[in-house]
Amino acid sequence: MIYPYTYETHPFDLIGYDGCSYPYAISIHDFEPITGRIHMPPPIHQQFQGNNFVICSFVPRMYDYHPEAVPAPYHHSNIDSDELLYYVDGDFMSRNNIQQGQITLHPGGLTHGPHPGAIERSIGKKETNELAVMIDPFNPVQITKAALEIEIPNYYKSWQIQS
Repeated sequence: MIYPYTYETHPFDLIGYDGCSYPYAISIHDFEPITGRIHMPPPIHQQFQGNNFVICSFVPRMYDYHPEAVPAPYHHSNIDSDELLYYVDGDFMSRNNIQQGQITLHPGGLTHGPHPGAIERSIGKKETNELAVMIDPFNPVQITKAALEIEIPNYYKSWQIQS
């Protein structure tokens, strides 16, 4: 049985509007993904879900703890969504030369995963120290002219092994 609780005043009836009218706030620092002995699939990072998108939070966590586990994520392609990743802070183990504040876009169907050397670097690591937000929209992303102006032209080559 559900019991009603009535507030004396409406939560949006306030003085000092700061641009937000949400009755709650969630800090990414309070999010705790599931961990396991072997590599867990990306949905363990899912924090929000909408009608045509999901939002995942990549936060500091323990890596896989099976003695033979490879902590780096596996190569994959999203067949039902694009993948936008905003790198907020920390060490992004699976990427080479990714810096704080960058955004990557992996279109649906494009195979992607750890950059060359990332798998080897991950072996023996105990934890990740990254903070990133990923949006998987289930409709193709429309790239703006402003986004094209800040594109790193050779990003698509970052999976090539450098000789």
